[in-house]
Amino acid sequence: MTTTEYSHPASCPLCRTPTSSVLALELRRGAGIVYYCKACQHGFLEANRALDTKTYYAENYRQEYSHNAEAAATNAREIFDVYRHYQRTRLDAISPYLAGTTKLLEVGASSGQFLVNIKDRVAEIHAIELDKDCCAFMQNELGIHADSEFLRESAFADEIYDVVCSFQVMEHVADPAVFLRELHQSAKKGGTIFVEVPNLHDPLLSVWKVNSYQKFFYHSAHLHYFTEVSLRKTAELAGFAPDQVAISFTQDYNLLNHLNWVMNDAPQATCNVGLSEISLAGVNQEITSWLTEKMTTLNSEYIEKLVKAKATSNLMMVLKNV
Repeated sequence: MTTTEYSHPASCPLCRTPTSSVLALELRRGAGIVYYCKACQHGFLEANRALDTKTYYAENYRQEYSHNAEAAATNAREIFDVYRHYQRTRLDAISPYLAGTTKLLEVGASSGQFLVNIKDRVAEIHAIELDKDCCAFMQNELGIHADSEFLRESAFADEIYDVVCSFQVMEHVADPAVFLRELHQSAKKGGTIFVEVPNLHDPLLSVWKVNSYQKFFYHSAHLHYFTEVSLRKTAELAGFAPDQVAISFTQDYNLLNHLNWVMNDAPQATCNVGLSEISLAGVNQEITSWLTEKMTTLNSEYIEKLVKAKATSNLMMVLKNV
């Protein structure tokens, strides 16, 4: 990880240590500085504008960020159609905790692309999603009871769940420790909480150091950039003991996506090829099938290497409410 020293220090939102180490001075969208706290190994954004979180995620976020590299705006149906097929790592993690009697809450459920995969395997599902379009889509199209308020202000504030999950959300919140406490409050004794966040040691930065990915990775909507160390620190601040916390390393984008970045120094047009199972098409079926098989095997081995190096795209934290 490369940092530079900046003339104006900032205070780490986790441990309050002043730092002048900077990860990024330029963002994909918006303006701000991403600092790095060496004390707790945490990255954080000092933005140049105040953000009304509820209004931003209810109305503006999906107009700025999407699965497309260029055209930013998206909608609930498009999000659902694209991402419902790419939930394998989350399903692998959570499936052992699901049963016909399970009551589950997802906070920041987007358009229900994860929940649709499990809704028929559990007793009850609730969803929190600030984006009103996505919230309405889940209710009207998927039959999932969803609320567009913050959890503690929602219809589910007093409900207790066997499983509480939140994927790619905590990096957006002002105070991650408070966020975890609120999830904890909604989990029953003996229940389990799953929290997935992007890994600051993303392989395109920590393994390949792709120049243009630096600006792509750091952007205005992410207030926090977690490492394993800072994620454990957040859990500690939220009141979890070390033996209640487990962290695993997961990779979503495949080898083809990484090779594209390495060779072209640019993203693919959409996320589909990078998130899909590798399948190469060509005129000669024998050769294309052979290469697909070889690339699939190599992709699995590559991901194993990334996991061992703790250099995957995401971190999955599992919290036990004992």
